[in-house]
Amino acid sequence: MVQYPENNKQGAALTDDPIARLVQAWPETFFRSLAEEIDAAFAKAHSLTAEKIAPPERRGALGQLRHFLSEDGFRSAGRAAGLIVHVPDTSPKGGCYSVVERDGNFMIRSNVLSHCGQPRPTKFRRRWSTLNEWLSPWQIDLFDTDRPQPAQDNMCAMLVVTASKNGNPMLPAFVGIGIPSHDLSTWIRLASIEDIIALYNAPAEQKDAPVDIADRAVPKLKRRRPSELG
Repeated sequence: MVQYPENNKQGAALTDDPIARLVQAWPETFFRSLAEEIDAAFAKAHSLTAEKIAPPERRGALGQLRHFLSEDGFRSAGRAAGLIVHVPDTSPKGGCYSVVERDGNFMIRSNVLSHCGQPRPTKFRRRWSTLNEWLSPWQIDLFDTDRPQPAQDNMCAMLVVTASKNGNPMLPAFVGIGIPSHDLSTWIRLASIEDIIALYNAPAEQKDAPVDIADRAVPKLKRRRPSELG
């Protein structure tokens, strides 16, 4: 596993937490760049739709542009940080999605929602989420006692972005990283980009502090941390 200079002081305790595992393995520059790219994507989507699209189609076009520009910004942040970026086709073919990865940590993007609940359970999101089976409580199968425990070598994370229905359309309401359960039914962990960046310089005792998980909360006028989203 690559250790970045700003990560070396964190210690082995970080690997006990899935969000902290990302902090230990990936550079801080990725998360800073990601926050900037998503802000820019929302601003550009709003300006383009306001300038080019007639009101009847504007709402739908705004959502589509947020999707496309956020996807592009996600890839740009990964490349700028020196991470591996690729764009697989969906199955069946007809679409594509972005993957950013390094050291067995894979990140994809959830669809833009108005809440911090679970993303649309597309086939590719369900498939990637199965990497996190090792993070779920181990269930002993009495009919298959030889079944091996899931490997901890790989992990799936998701970029979580929400848009406020009544707030500033030029800014996302929330930008963060979620660790989905293996069946995509809940978030194992969810943290805002601001909280993740803060982990790079946080005292050791703060790195293991529990994080509240937002459950289908509706963001308001400004970005809020998961613990503030009700």
